[in-house]
Amino acid sequence: MGKIIPILFAILAGFFTTIEATINVKLGRIVSPKIATLHNLITGLLVILVANLLKGTIHEYKKIIHVEPLWLIGGIFGTLIVYMGIKAIPKLGVANTLTIIVASQIVSGLIVDAFILKQQCLYLCKLFGILFLLLGTYLIVK
Repeated sequence: MGKIIPILFAILAGFFTTIEATINVKLGRIVSPKIATLHNLITGLLVILVANLLKGTIHEYKKIIHVEPLWLIGGIFGTLIVYMGIKAIPKLGVANTLTIIVASQIVSGLIVDAFILKQQCLYLCKLFGILFLLLGTYLIVK
């Protein structure tokens, strides 16, 4: 029972990624990919700001001044993810783009877990899993 909510959140994140990408591409065609990315991030900022205000947790933001600067650059990657998705989807399609993104996330996640965080070992079965994932990605994109 303890994993049901995180699994549901992960499934919803996948659905929302598809919906977000589709909406952003349509908006990017009307304005531009850079403006669509900016709008996406401003909208997200407003949503999470309101959520923090309603929850009463906005005061925790003052802790940000004590955080190591390296941990403050995540928004750069979020911006690049949105922008690159908006640029890739018109050429590759939503399914192909998201397939490539998810495959690269899994491979890079395993690399980070095994070599940087040292939380997992890369057993032979995981290497076969990566091989099949890449083969599946190739077959979907082809």
